[in-house]
Amino acid sequence: MTTPGSDHVAVTRDGDHAIARLSGEFDMSATFTVEPALERALAEPGVHVLTVDLSGLSFIDSTGIGILLRLESDAKARGTKLTVVPAPPEVQRVFEVAGVADALPFTKPAA
Repeated sequence: MTTPGSDHVAVTRDGDHAIARLSGEFDMSATFTVEPALERALAEPGVHVLTVDLSGLSFIDSTGIGILLRLESDAKARGTKLTVVPAPPEVQRVFEVAGVADALPFTKPAA
């Protein structure tokens, strides 16, 4: 499965692993393309691991954070492992300020 990238998200698949790479700004206007792409990736038959890569984001607002939190809940309900690649530090800070940095399964940076 490969979903052509919009301005905000590109989804690829390798076996049972889907990877959604987000880029640019994840705000209210981006949700109209990002949210359905994430939902499709999670619902794709045979996907057991979904990685959401935020390393290409330049901005995220509360709408984007809310979608990621709901995706985590939906993944758990489906028995799908969700991992989240952290955003750049200036964007990742928004998760910390909002108090949700521990609510998502962020990967640890490489040592």
